[in-house]
Amino acid sequence: MNPEFAGGVFTAAGAQFASWYARLWRPLGELTVAVTRPSPGDRVLDACCGSGASAVPAAIAVGPSGHVDAVDLAGGLLDQGRATAAGLGQLVFTEHDVLTWDGGPYDLVQCVYGVFFFPDMDAGARRLIGRLRPGGRFAVTTWRRDGMARIVPIGQAAAAAERPELAGSVGRVGSQGRIDTPEKLTAWLTELGLVDVEVEEIGFVQPLHPEDAWTLFLGAAMRAFVTGMDEAAVARVKERYLAGLAEAGLTSLDCGSLVAVGRVPA
Repeated sequence: MNPEFAGGVFTAAGAQFASWYARLWRPLGELTVAVTRPSPGDRVLDACCGSGASAVPAAIAVGPSGHVDAVDLAGGLLDQGRATAAGLGQLVFTEHDVLTWDGGPYDLVQCVYGVFFFPDMDAGARRLIGRLRPGGRFAVTTWRRDGMARIVPIGQAAAAAERPELAGSVGRVGSQGRIDTPEKLTAWLTELGLVDVEVEEIGFVQPLHPEDAWTLFLGAAMRAFVTGMDEAAVARVKERYLAGLAEAGLTSLDCGSLVAVGRVPA
């Protein structure tokens, strides 16, 4: 996905994204930081930070002697993050493309549900790894196979009738499928040159009421499927999407995730 386009999609999704923050994004961000474990005094880059679900707990962990750069192109989400992080002087939100960010060096770079949006996931990850000091750690959080990924093809199929170019991609979730098991994620980070790679599995389930399911659609990357559509077309997509969820029996949202941490050789 083009970084500028992704930033625009998530900025437009701000209100719906915020409605899920307390029930989904914040707990997942806190669970990620429980695995990445930034230390007091660390310098951290939170890439693709959104509204700060992982940046805020990282800032608390590093304390006043540390520093967290939270970087994203979705300006609307950054505004939400700044409001949430009021009083954390060690946390700075910046609207910028993480692929051209030149800050650092950092002790930890973490990218939570973001690497699979890069136009070239390998090149993007290498760019982020290049922001680390020798011995620094790179962390990635991604969706586990058969978890959140189950809902995306339903959203694609619902929109494909209005946007035929989506039809050929239904059932595919881009680069995410390359890193959706512990084995594949470990292999990928090892191929990028990291050592001591460890992967933790996170289980997290949320009830999925139909209206909440549509809010999630509009507050996540699936919003891109309906960007530019008129209201009537969006209403038809919603009807097909909710029908698809019912047919699949999805009454809860499986947010099972993988958090991997690897180290740059010293």
